[in-house]
Amino acid sequence: MIGYGANRGIVPLACEEIFRRIESNTDPEKSYQVQVSMVEIYNERIQDLLINPAKRPKEGLKIREN
Repeated sequence: MIGYGANRGIVPLACEEIFRRIESNTDPEKSYQVQVSMVEIYNERIQDLLINPAKRPKEGLKIREN
């Protein structure tokens, strides 16, 4: 998913492409907002990978359905 060096992975490649396309925009009427979430599902627990590991809830994130 992440990768390093020559094997950069899908996440860095996708982010690079998204921002390349935004930068190539010439229409002043268009604006962009990019929002990113990275989660891990392990042992039936969901962890937000963008939160400092020391501050993550041990029981994982709450799942809500509406």
